[in-house]
Amino acid sequence: MLIYWFLPMILLLGIVTSYEDIKFGKIRNKWVVLAIVYSVIAYASLFLLGNVYGLTIDSIFRIAFNAMLALAIGFALWHMGLWRAGDAKLFFAFVMLVPIHSKGFSSFFVILAATFVPVMAYFLAQIFLKTSYEEKLSHFKRALESKTMLRIALFIFGISWLAQISLNYFGLRGNIFLLLLIMYLLYNFVEKVFKFDFIYIVLAVSLARILFDKSIYTFSFLPWFLALLLLFLIVRVFIVSMGMKYFSYEVQLSQLREGMIPAEIIYFSKGRYFKRMKSFSIIGEAKAGGGLLFNPDVLGKNEIKRLKSLQKRLPFRTLRIQATMPFAPFLFSGVMLTIILHFVKNHPS
Repeated sequence: MLIYWFLPMILLLGIVTSYEDIKFGKIRNKWVVLAIVYSVIAYASLFLLGNVYGLTIDSIFRIAFNAMLALAIGFALWHMGLWRAGDAKLFFAFVMLVPIHSKGFSSFFVILAATFVPVMAYFLAQIFLKTSYEEKLSHFKRALESKTMLRIALFIFGISWLAQISLNYFGLRGNIFLLLLIMYLLYNFVEKVFKFDFIYIVLAVSLARILFDKSIYTFSFLPWFLALLLLFLIVRVFIVSMGMKYFSYEVQLSQLREGMIPAEIIYFSKGRYFKRMKSFSIIGEAKAGGGLLFNPDVLGKNEIKRLKSLQKRLPFRTLRIQATMPFAPFLFSGVMLTIILHFVKNHPS
């Protein structure tokens, strides 16, 4: 099998980076570079061997395209504060080491889903154990407000149609967990990038779906749609919204460092500065609380400099920062799970 050429490096990269991420809290670039160089040499060698392993020019282009998509998604996740830059680079290296050839083997979608599903399950379990019944009920009531629910339902209904079309193109039709991941990324992208009420675009897409997508008139559509909506609410309400409080800690403004991910936003309203936990909003933080002092994703030099310069005017001296976790072990397990599932699928007993 083609994977045997890459399995030794996958194991080495996974074991070493998982150990260092747990013990030292970082992923060193040298291991990522080594893995990428190894994959390039391996693919070049396999291509020169001809059709022995089925690696063709078409396969090479698919591998390169898949890797570029992985790099883009990894950067997007880092920009949204869902993982660190080192995690994004490690993800890219792992995708390079999982071969895609003419018959198909995997894609960055599958690896990402195999990574994030157990992560979400872990966070969900932790949050349920650490929160009271009243807190759970309060957050869920907030999410179930009619205006919020209408916006989210429209977003899921309209945008999931476009996401499904993309998944169909990659041969991943019907995978609700991959669709959920894409919807969450798109949701965050909308919040962070668009400065206007995105609901009008969502309405237009939803109307187009009603006119052109016949699948919504089948008996199977409603259960599928409700399941996706419920999963989205669970991730957004419990893992993201509630998790901001229970997986974060206070840091003095004078001790903020580059790369920290704020769990609170600071905004200016009526001549004063305020802070609060990141909100559950479809139209962006700025519309919910006035002008933002800084981008709420990742702290950089400019954000820290501005915060320190405003310390005398701010009515608080600390900012809640999201606690980071070693992500390399989850990525490693996601890659291994992808390989095992593929092996089982293609070698049934």
